[in-house]
Amino acid sequence: MLYFFYGMDGVAAREKASALVKTLWEKQPEASVFKMGADDWNAATLGDLVGGQGLFHPISVVHLSGTFDNEEAKEYILARLSELTDSPNIFVLVEGVVDIATVRAVTKTATKVQEFKKNKIEKAFFNVFSLADALGERNKKNLWVLYQKALLEGIAPENINGVLFWKVKDMLIARYPSRSWSTDELKNLSARFVALYHDSHRGKHEFPIALERLILTI
Repeated sequence: MLYFFYGMDGVAAREKASALVKTLWEKQPEASVFKMGADDWNAATLGDLVGGQGLFHPISVVHLSGTFDNEEAKEYILARLSELTDSPNIFVLVEGVVDIATVRAVTKTATKVQEFKKNKIEKAFFNVFSLADALGERNKKNLWVLYQKALLEGIAPENINGVLFWKVKDMLIARYPSRSWSTDELKNLSARFVALYHDSHRGKHEFPIALERLILTI
């Protein structure tokens, strides 16, 4: 019998293979267990194990882990897949990432094949400067929604305030005037961001609430 576990999640594949070897041994405690990897690969030993049962141990469980890292071992195993599957002994082969041709070859003969994929969910990066764009467009609704998202992402209100203040200053010194803001409005807004920062640190109000109120007046 031949069991084959592989995939991007090498840790999960190895854990599955080790658990299977343990279960097989518990079911047949008289069995002998052999472990072999790329570094201690021995073709003669594996050949003997493929050949049949031992005199004192009626069955053997052979745990092959990472042997494909050894090109000689990989070629030897792939050339004898049918023999491993038909052997009275049990072979548990575990690898990391494997090319599709190898997977197909093993799948044709193996008793069981299982792939372990990474279940990592990539968290989208929140661009805090999207708030600056909303401010530049004077889109109050979008700015408020983005502000709530930024808070949920754990971005400090002080940092958000700094980004919005930077955007106001950038519009004031821009070569072309803003279509959404007059110069006087921008100067007033700049002063409000500065005052909000200092007043919050003096304890006059809570920063996130005060910044939200300012956003809702835009």
